[in-house]
Amino acid sequence: MEFLRLVRIVLWSFFGVRKSAAHEADFAKVKFSLLPVVAVGLAAAIAGAILGVVLLVAHSTGTVQGF
Repeated sequence: MEFLRLVRIVLWSFFGVRKSAAHEADFAKVKFSLLPVVAVGLAAAIAGAILGVVLLVAHSTGTVQGF
């Protein structure tokens, strides 16, 4: 359950919109030592997903145009 709370905190911080009361409530219940690990992992997963979509679109458009 704590891992999901960490994921939620990191995703809200990526989005950037959050009420301060909810922010303080989350940080009162979490271990800060795992937070950077979860943040780097989610950033890598999001970057990988974006890269995968870009490569998929670039590959499909290259074959359609006949190049």
